[in-house]
This record gives sequence, C-alpha cells and structure tokens, in this order.
Amino acid sequence: MNLERLYLDYNATSPLSHSVLSWMKSGDVLFANPASQHTSGKASRKLINEGRAEIYQIFGKSEKDTKLFFHSGATEAFLTFTYSFSELARLKGSELLVCYSRIDHPAVANLSERYWGPHVKFLELVHNDDLTYNHEKNLEIIKDKKDNNPELVILYHHLWVHNETGFVSPLEELVPFKSVPDLYIHVDCVQAPGKIPEWQNLSVGDVWSFSAHKFGAFKGIGFSFFKKELPFSALVLGGGQQQGLRSGTENPQGVRSIVLALNDLKKFDVVQNAKRRDELENFIESELSGIGGVLKGPRRNANTIYFYLNRLTSDIALALFDLNGLMISAGSACSSGAAKDSLVLLQLGKKDVAKNGLRLSFGFHLSDEELAKIKTLFHKTIDRVKQN
Repeated sequence: MNLERLYLDYNATSPLSHSVLSWMKSGDVLFANPASQHTSGKASRKLINEGRAEIYQIFGKSEKDTKLFFHSGATEAFLTFTYSFSELARLKGSELLVCYSRIDHPAVANLSERYWGPHVKFLELVHNDDLTYNHEKNLEIIKDKKDNNPELVILYHHLWVHNETGFVSPLEELVPFKSVPDLYIHVDCVQAPGKIPEWQNLSVGDVWSFSAHKFGAFKGIGFSFFKKELPFSALVLGGGQQQGLRSGTENPQGVRSIVLALNDLKKFDVVQNAKRRDELENFIESELSGIGGVLKGPRRNANTIYFYLNRLTSDIALALFDLNGLMISAGSACSSGAAKDSLVLLQLGKKDVAKNGLRLSFGFHLSDEELAKIKTLFHKTIDRVKQN
C-alpha cells in the first residue's frame, strides 16, 4: 500500500536527532569500556567526561553544588530517589511521605503499589477542576502532617509537563513548598526538553530527571541532577561506577547521543512551534465539532494536542487514524488492545468518553508542509468517522 505515513507520537519516543544520525553514520562510535586503562578505554572515559561537562553547561548547573549521574531512564530515577529518601527516613527512625498525583506517569503513580516498608506512606495531591495543582490545599495538608510528625521526611514528585495532555505546571509555583523542613522536590523533566521555552532553566527543585529517548537521543539511558548536599543511597550497587551513585558499565555512546540531541534542540524555536500547534489545534477542534472535543489547559507545551471522539474508543480510533496515515497514540494505556479509562478524562468528569482519549504529539520543528499534510490526513480520517 503506497501511503505516506506521518509519525505523531513524539511524547512516546522521539526519532534520533539529525546530529545523532550523522554521528552514527560516520562510524566514529567508541565501544571500549570506559573503566579500562588502555588507550581505547581512556578515549571512552574522555567522551563521558566531556559529555558530563557539556550537559552541566547546557542546563546552567555546576559540579560545585550539583551531582549528575546516568541511569537507564526516568523510571529508574523515580525508583532510585524514592529508595534513597526512604533510606534517609529509615535511618532517622522516621517516616517518608511520598507526594504524587494519580495522573502522573505510571512510573510514579504506581510507586504506591510497591512495597517499600511500613515507614513509607503516600499522599495523593489535590487538583483543581482544570487539572492544575491546588498548591494552596496541598501545602496546607503537607504542613499539617509535618506538624503532627516533625521528623517526617517528604518527597514531592512534580510532573513539569504532562505526558498525555502537554499541560505545563511551572516550577516557580513550587517555591512555597520549600518552606517546609525536610521536604525535597523531585522534578519529572521527561517531557520538557524542546517543548517549552524554559526547558533549560531548572530553577526550582532538588532533583531533576530526564529520559534521553524523549528528545532524540538513544533509548535505555537517562540522567539526573541532584543537589550535592542531599543525602543519597544508591539503588544499583556493584562495581562502584559513577562515584558509587549508579553501578554498572557506563555507556559512552549513550552519553554522546544525549549531548548531540540536546544541542540540536537549542536550534529550534519553541515559540514558533507552539504557534503551529495552535493552528493545528484550532483546525482539529473545528473538524471535531459535534463528534468530539479537544482539551485545552491554561499552560501547554508546544507539541501536544489531546482530544477525543464521542463514539469511538481509543483502540478503534487509533486503527482508523493509522489506516489513513497518521500514527498517533491513545491518551490512556492499552492492554491486549483494549482501551482503558483515561485518568485525565475521569479527573475532568468526562466519564462517558474516558476510554476515548487520543494524543497527537509532533516533533520539535513542525514545518508548514508537514502541517498541511497533517490537516489533509486528519480531515480524511474524520470524514470516514462521520460517514459511519
């Protein structure tokens, strides 16, 4: 079948960036173990050291007050820091309170289902009707718990950019929480790079975690910054690599891909991409008049449109869009091909369409030509929906 297909699922994973692809094609890929003392091993070590320095520079961080280590991705980071702070609480003879949102990425929301020990408790954060955090109410609840247990350690998970909706929760809104003693903020930065103008500005927080495959680098690698003064207990033990922060043979190719992809992101105009998103979103909203809807939050990233069809569940709609050349994704997780309720839509009181959520997420630079093609294929798909 000769059908042009457009990949519009960047929030799930991004294609390799231009610079990463060019580097791979050049064949200049180091393979030696960076712990080896021979010439090739030292070359790999040099590549990692240079990469670390450049990542620090890109995000305006300093080795004087911040530590950086590489891991397999954000899922491992969430587990690592939950474990680390649970150890801090255990050693203090106190409890750890993990604050999270039920509409966080499952890697965070499902932490509450794992056994950490009786000293680890969980607090579900409160949202407003438009999915923004009710910071005033959450701060009141947290302060009350701290007053009742002064030794309480608190880990506050904050989703900066929502993976399904693209809604943005600014870091500046978290400043009041830092007045609470022993409260540490872990920022989920996974969907931020290249998708919001301030993606390099890690202004608030104690820990910041990233997954490389979300912005054009390799899968299976990510990285986290955390403040140097934070107590830390490693989750992955072994050979003591990365100063004991995360054992296991280091990945020089993965580190190099991170640096190349991040530098590519700096070339793109996030604001211009957001304008094209607005144009596409208005078009989609018009196309869905009477048969669906679009979610619009007060602050959104530049590449994500979240919508639903009134009469088609996400599994059926995805197949229809795919047949017409648009590769998008469901707003809710699917198991064995069956659509599940979207927690986002349930939170908004849209129970009747909770199984119908769909997410369109495009690249870091949407050209006028690509925008026109998306409109054409989207209109073709919706025409088929209306005919049935």
